[in-house]
Amino acid sequence: MALDELKKKKLDKAKRGWWFSVMFLLVIVGLVGFLSKHEIVSDNKDILVGILGVLTGSISSMMAIASGRDPAEVDELKDKLSAANADRAALISRLRDAQIQLELRTQQICELQEAVIEKLSMFAGEDVIKTKDPKRVVLPPQVEEWLPVEREDNLS
Repeated sequence: MALDELKKKKLDKAKRGWWFSVMFLLVIVGLVGFLSKHEIVSDNKDILVGILGVLTGSISSMMAIASGRDPAEVDELKDKLSAANADRAALISRLRDAQIQLELRTQQICELQEAVIEKLSMFAGEDVIKTKDPKRVVLPPQVEEWLPVEREDNLS
């Protein structure tokens, strides 16, 4: 029930905006027609030209509203898109970090297994376990294709 009322309110608001835009456009066209047939007094000419400039400057937004494209809705959608892109970038960086940590742990487990096998074998070697640095992790090609491309100007 509340959803229907919300849709009805949005529809009523859109209709009011559309009618206002059409009426505004008609008033501007009537004003331009009136001023083209009557002479403007030189004392008030600057004021009337300024007012007419402001009114005709808003014709584009009124036409956009009358055609169904509300500038406020476009700005709202742009904000939502930028927020979604920011979330996407954050998720990609988290995935990248998780893949690096997973690969680091996998390589460390392999080293531990090799060390245990070597220590338990007849031919025991010297210190085999090496601590790895996350920057030295070699990622498989499947993971590297999802990494963002880093430009050189961002590195400095």
